[in-house]
Amino acid sequence: MNRKLRDLLEYLEVSVNPEDQIAIHERYHQALCWEPVDRLPVSFTYPLPEDCPFQPYRHREVFDDPEKMLYNQLVCAFNTSIVCHRDVGDDLPYSIRADFGTCIIASLFGAKIEQVGDNPPWVIPLEEDAFQRVLDCDPLDFTQGWCPRVVKTYEYYRDILSHYPVLNQVVAITLPDLQGPFDNAELLRGSGIFLDLYDRPEIVTAVLQYLARAQVGFARRLKPLLQEKNEGFFHQHAMMMAGHILIRNDSPIMMSAQMYGELIAPHDASVLRELDGGGIHSCGNIDHLAGTYLEVPGITVLDLGQPTMNDLDALYNRARKHKIPLSRVDVPKNQLLTGEVAKRFPTGVVLRHHAASLEVAREVFKKYSVDSCSRN
Repeated sequence: MNRKLRDLLEYLEVSVNPEDQIAIHERYHQALCWEPVDRLPVSFTYPLPEDCPFQPYRHREVFDDPEKMLYNQLVCAFNTSIVCHRDVGDDLPYSIRADFGTCIIASLFGAKIEQVGDNPPWVIPLEEDAFQRVLDCDPLDFTQGWCPRVVKTYEYYRDILSHYPVLNQVVAITLPDLQGPFDNAELLRGSGIFLDLYDRPEIVTAVLQYLARAQVGFARRLKPLLQEKNEGFFHQHAMMMAGHILIRNDSPIMMSAQMYGELIAPHDASVLRELDGGGIHSCGNIDHLAGTYLEVPGITVLDLGQPTMNDLDALYNRARKHKIPLSRVDVPKNQLLTGEVAKRFPTGVVLRHHAASLEVAREVFKKYSVDSCSRN
């Protein structure tokens, strides 16, 4: 083990507080289950302070080194920080994952993956004939693509954390980004997938079935290596969520609700059914799709990548009728500090707030938590 990781693990082993995480999990549980809460859980994002003694490795260094990947997960994943958490005191639930970007499932099907500089990996799209040959691949052969290195990383996480019992008690080891059937198809085919929906819908349907099988199969392959702390809940995007898997649907926002419902939703539903429920995530504006998302069988949470692009109050009213919670809802600072957020969203919502610095995050959270308790 390199010295930087050893120092970090030793520091966290004596500084984390298991009781704080228990209280955070309980607050998440109440909000996600639409139960009364003393206050909505909120996690803050902020730049890692320059004077933090634990500075991350460059992104390019982590893909072939599980030690460096684990280190970065504990220091600065999703612009949050486990190592700085006690200085902020917010409702950050501790979690780590194997962070290989969006390309894991696509790598199973012969796509070329590139990673340049400190950019995330991306897929070189397949031409039309090569895309059809996806159907010649075995969707459950996890000796292919990037899957072996993902498995190796999780095995390493489990082994290392077993030597740090307090840290092992509080840190969830959760699934990597497995995307969703259509987002994986879009990665493999590029923008041509939208023409294929019209010109070759039978090929797209067959490929989506394969991709759904691969996503479910690899999630099951990884399950023995994961370490979630609460039955019926999982972690993604530095948040605790209801269910067991998060489907990414960034590409479907460019289609109508009718097209999504007819051509894509059945494959999302099959993933959720096979894995006993889970969430749907989209970046961008999903106002036109939200009603259809909320009716997908097995959905347990709706995760917002860019919540401020949506009509949050209308979305909340829709979600409340289905008792589907909303994750990563951003609100202005004044609504946190005045208590207005509790009037807008009494429960059923998990908040995220972007702060300019750790110091600002600490000040805002302290006032939010103290004032919320006094109002209750």
